[in-house]
Amino acid sequence: MPVDKVDIHALDAIFSSMVRSLDQSKHDIFIINEESRQQLEELKEDLRKTDEEISRAITEGEKLSAASLAAREKLQHVSIHFADYTNDEVREAYDSAHEVQLEFMLNSTKIRQLTDLKRHLENRVRTYEDSMERADHLAGHVNVVTKYLTSDLKDIGPALESAKMRKHFSMKVLEAQEEERKRLAREIHDGPAQMMANLVMQLGLVERVFNDKGMDAGLDQLSFTKELARHTLSEIRRIIYDLRPMVLDDFGLVPALSKYVEKMQDYHPDMRFTFESNGTNARIPQGTEVAVFRLVQEAVTNAIKHSGAYVIDVRIEICENWIRASVTDDGSGFDPSEAGDASFGLQGMTERVALLKGEFEIRTKKGEGTEVILTLPHEQRATEKDAGGKSD
Repeated sequence: MPVDKVDIHALDAIFSSMVRSLDQSKHDIFIINEESRQQLEELKEDLRKTDEEISRAITEGEKLSAASLAAREKLQHVSIHFADYTNDEVREAYDSAHEVQLEFMLNSTKIRQLTDLKRHLENRVRTYEDSMERADHLAGHVNVVTKYLTSDLKDIGPALESAKMRKHFSMKVLEAQEEERKRLAREIHDGPAQMMANLVMQLGLVERVFNDKGMDAGLDQLSFTKELARHTLSEIRRIIYDLRPMVLDDFGLVPALSKYVEKMQDYHPDMRFTFESNGTNARIPQGTEVAVFRLVQEAVTNAIKHSGAYVIDVRIEICENWIRASVTDDGSGFDPSEAGDASFGLQGMTERVALLKGEFEIRTKKGEGTEVILTLPHEQRATEKDAGGKSD
């Protein structure tokens, strides 16, 4: 069918219906996942309590075993020296030995039952964890499809003109965005979420220590818990900064990059980071500021991960109508023609610079380090301020 015969409005309506269905499915998956997460936490708490009961039962079993041995030895002595004991004393020895043996058998049965319960709970925990992992994976796929439909195919008419390249690059970008969301979810789960769970446990422990060991011991435990809370807050602030440094909105690109380089130095004390600017902090359009910051951030991250560099130098130059940023490292360098699939990161950076009508250049050679340079046009949106020049 010729393109000009396509009922664009009908196609848009179909896609809108698809998007609504996908959004509802994503919401349903989220609700199921949250309910599963609550069930999982309850199961883990049951498992913890079961472990404590098993531990207590084993301790009790050891005591009963010793008591049973003592009762049997006494019964044996009474049996040998039967004539030396009254009938009541003999009966008491038999009853005592029988009672202790019965308690020991009941306790052994309890341990077996608790052990079976523990295995059952562990299996359920694994099942819930597997289900949640599959749900997260499925939600990720639904999210990619939804974003793709709402971004590239919402207005189907223009999309038909250059569908092949747009589809390829858009899907790549969306996949990268989804990977970043997964990375962030993992980082929050492995960092602040675990820390908060530990903090809750520590607060419960503080209460027990106060009750069992007194105020001094409780205050010591509380001091440790406060330090854990501070560390958790610091980790949350770090993640927030990585997502969107407030200094970028408040003070501009140069202070934001300077602060970013300082933080990289803190995170990687075995490396050396330097930052230079041409001394101006002219406020440029916010979209350009964010784009330059993210491009520099990606270039620095690539250098840290892949180059084996010791020194990474970030430079920024803001002039009246253009801005230039560069990231230089003394690492191993590479041959761009041999980058293969890894070149998608470079391709993505190139595409983003092109969208901003800028220029992107990579100077690199094996064994001679790498320099990433981007130049973008801009319009100043505020008067220039002194940016402080240079730091390292």
